Amino acid sequence: MLVRRLIARLLDWLLVLVVAWPLVHEPVLVVLCAAVYDALLLRLNTLGKALTGLRVVGPASGLSLRRVLARTLVTTALPGAGVVLVLTGLGWREPALMANVGWQQPWVVVGEHVGSGSAGWLSSLLLVSGFVLLVLSVVEALDLRGTRTWHDRKAGTAVVRLKVAAR
Repeated sequence: MLVRRLIARLLDWLLVLVVAWPLVHEPVLVVLCAAVYDALLLRLNTLGKALTGLRVVGPASGLSLRRVLARTLVTTALPGAGVVLVLTGLGWREPALMANVGWQQPWVVVGEHVGSGSAGWLSSLLLVSGFVLLVLSVVEALDLRGTRTWHDRKAGTAVVRLKVAAR
């Protein structure tokens, strides 16, 4: 079940990346697109889950907005933020979003000469913070008990395998 869940998650992220990246060219906005995709399709089914034969279910009362948002925050927004922080710490420079709000990016491109010590310090902090978020996301996803991981237990959801109709 864990492998199916991982494949479904990777397929969903790949779909969002292929569709969103050419439009926005900004990692933060791609993560936001992924979170919106997950939140909107959680009550139905994401493409990755449909292809792997999985479905997210809630209690008999259904998936409330609170449950959907809680699950989306932990499964999509936190690891997405980790990826953005790692890219930023490594010197990713995609100025679309930050330039529009007048932000002067303090990080540097890998291989570029660092003019001040604080920029290197900030890059390291962002890189470590991103790795911490990614490791926490992996650890919580590996806490699988039956059909429920940690984020499923906190959101009151479960991922179940769909039965294939006999032909």
